[in-house]
Amino acid sequence: MDNAVEWYWPKWAAEAELPVFRVRDTESSHGRYADDVKWITVKDLVKFHGHACDGLFRGAFALSVAFSALFKDEPIDRTDLRVISRNSPCLGDVAAYLSGGRIRFNTQDVRNGPPGVWYIIQRISRHHAVRVTEDPALYPTSLQQMEAHLLAHPDAAPDDVDRLQEAQWQWVQQVLLTKTPQQSYHLEILQETVWPDVPYAHKGQRTDVLLKNIPRT
Repeated sequence: MDNAVEWYWPKWAAEAELPVFRVRDTESSHGRYADDVKWITVKDLVKFHGHACDGLFRGAFALSVAFSALFKDEPIDRTDLRVISRNSPCLGDVAAYLSGGRIRFNTQDVRNGPPGVWYIIQRISRHHAVRVTEDPALYPTSLQQMEAHLLAHPDAAPDDVDRLQEAQWQWVQQVLLTKTPQQSYHLEILQETVWPDVPYAHKGQRTDVLLKNIPRT
């Protein structure tokens, strides 16, 4: 697994104890399950998302708790998941990459609220669903206020942008990484099995998972 220090992946991140995700997929466009698994790191998420940020780390920690409940010691089956998150660039990208959910296949959706970090994720074949939420005291109000100020002032001073980024990284290193995911993200088992359709007019069929259970010759 690639965990080497890069301009976008600092030394402290490379040395941190971060979740690593073991995932299962199909092997071709109309194929059955692959015989082996893949490993996804937080650095892989950065490559997909475009940058490292506090939201990316928080999303990865939250979903590590959800997947532990849904799959125990099994690989995460990215052909068998639906996910809903807050409409955040970071949280939505983490959800899509790790779960395989896609809006165009009716397996990913986003909502404008409630605030904070949360996911609802369902293992489709077993009708198992969980909600994972961040401890509301984890992310400080001061950082939330700094973010809101920048969003309200797109012509903000360069120093304001620098201060927020530095404060976020200090929080990740001094708070988030000092706790286990289970200490910061709380799991709820959901009894509801009805999953609302994604309100997207151009949904299609995901053909690369239809034949996943066909036996080998």
